[in-house]
Amino acid sequence: MKRLLLVACSALIVTACSAERNGALPSGAPFAATAPSHDGVGQTAGNVYVANWYGNDVVVFSADGKSKLRTITAGVAYPNVLAIDGSGRAFVGNYGSPSGSSASTVAVYGAGGSTPTRTITQGLLGPYAIAFGPAGKVYVANRGGTTVTIYPRGSSTLLQTISKDVRSPEALAFDGDGNVYVANWANNTVTSYAPGKMSPLKTYSTGVLRPDALAFDDAQNLYVANHGANTVTVYEPLHKNAPHTIRKGVREPVALISTSSKLLYVLNYQNSSVSVYDETTLALVRTITDGVACPTAMATSKSGSLYVANSCPSSLSVYSSTGSKPLRTITNGLNGPVAIGIVP
Repeated sequence: MKRLLLVACSALIVTACSAERNGALPSGAPFAATAPSHDGVGQTAGNVYVANWYGNDVVVFSADGKSKLRTITAGVAYPNVLAIDGSGRAFVGNYGSPSGSSASTVAVYGAGGSTPTRTITQGLLGPYAIAFGPAGKVYVANRGGTTVTIYPRGSSTLLQTISKDVRSPEALAFDGDGNVYVANWANNTVTSYAPGKMSPLKTYSTGVLRPDALAFDDAQNLYVANHGANTVTVYEPLHKNAPHTIRKGVREPVALISTSSKLLYVLNYQNSSVSVYDETTLALVRTITDGVACPTAMATSKSGSLYVANSCPSSLSVYSSTGSKPLRTITNGLNGPVAIGIVP
């Protein structure tokens, strides 16, 4: 879950106040290079969105964080997660309003927009992860409601609810067949569901302890970050062999990214680091500590740049695809950053 100070939680419902770890932040299908604007503001490949828990806003930067473009406040209330779909629309999951309302929402913004084009409310309680599935359906993991809710592309109407064996879901991921995988923090499992099905296709429990991030690589290996075990468990496709375990360099993992260059990034809260592994050998190839301080989220761009959001103090560190020292560290407009979304 997000690593947030408890002061901000005093106005929220109890389920929202358990937010202290970071879940995976899947960004959905690939983007076009440039998406059309809905309000006259251009949306360019590489633009970076950062959700601020304390600021109750989303700040948008140009590629590599070189300049601040705008701040989105309309429809934002304790944002906990964000994702951007293949048309450049931004989806911001809000735990509740600053006034103390328990109402959770997902606000949807047109490409380049700063005002919601629609707001999803049905079935939401503590949105924690957002992902885009087959046919552009929107999946939301509700940690407060122990459900995964599904919405048709372009619609705010609840289509389906997955609740069987879902317990405090923290992350979502899709395999190559369109099956959705759910990391269940409360019962130490990962459950998978076929498209349109409400009962688990398979349950993973071996080596799973307080899972809060998921990722698939191009070979369809499943990676599970185990916050409670200081490990990443690796399941091969079709379960040909027993799962592998990555231990070296893993300390309270809170986010995972598998890259096209066959590298696995693991964000570690306990020792404020990013560990980088070769996906073929699972060997640790480098560790990034410079510019990482109480990290909450990370993301990579299409060009390979790495972004890490930090909470002490609030900042965003930007790295080249091979670098271990920040190209730049951004503080302007950041106040409790907890989620990052990038336009590829």
